[in-house]
Amino acid sequence: MRGSEQGTLFVVGTPIGNLKDVTHRALEVLQNVRYIACEDTRVTLKLLNRYGISKTLVSYHSKSGERTASRIEKLIEQGNDIALVTDGGTPGVSDPGNELVARCIERGVRVEIVPGPSAVSAVLSGAGIRYAEYTFLGFLSAKPSRRRKKLETLKDTRTVFVIFESPHRIVRFLEDLLEIFGCVTVYVAKEMTKRFEKYYRGTAGSVLAEIEADGVRGEYTVVVDNRK
Repeated sequence: MRGSEQGTLFVVGTPIGNLKDVTHRALEVLQNVRYIACEDTRVTLKLLNRYGISKTLVSYHSKSGERTASRIEKLIEQGNDIALVTDGGTPGVSDPGNELVARCIERGVRVEIVPGPSAVSAVLSGAGIRYAEYTFLGFLSAKPSRRRKKLETLKDTRTVFVIFESPHRIVRFLEDLLEIFGCVTVYVAKEMTKRFEKYYRGTAGSVLAEIEADGVRGEYTVVVDNRK
């Protein structure tokens, strides 16, 4: 506590899989804050237990709502430093953390960034694609009609796309991509930094066949090279 002084919201990047991929600064911040706001307390506890850190966790996810956000804001106003983490990677990138950060900025709360792992930069670094720019799309709609409509609007855009996809939808996504984009070049990373990590390179059709043959498992990050 800092008396009447307002606390700080630390946006902390955490490992996307391998718990060794955490910075010294991130561990230092997690050790020193009073509270940690996280998506899934069970996931965050694995990291904290690995490094002997014990903190009060506040569950903050897409269904938390106004009440939880207001509670976090109040804790900060009371002088408590709070770390915001996601289940893996950098908070605020395709997760509800961006709303909390925006709210804190609007209220004049000091927001400090603690950079760390990111699935986007990780997949691009290993894709072997020469690019000057890319478009990050996060997760497309879970509804097939909306996903297909979005892909239709993108098929004539000559750039590199980065997309997150779940194990429940990766096959359908690649099927839609193949039908709409044709033999476009893709690079797909499965379970990056984890036990079943694997990378696929080729056309949408060939990668789809490989993933179906291997069996779907874990989260996927997809790079679509639509420049040709």
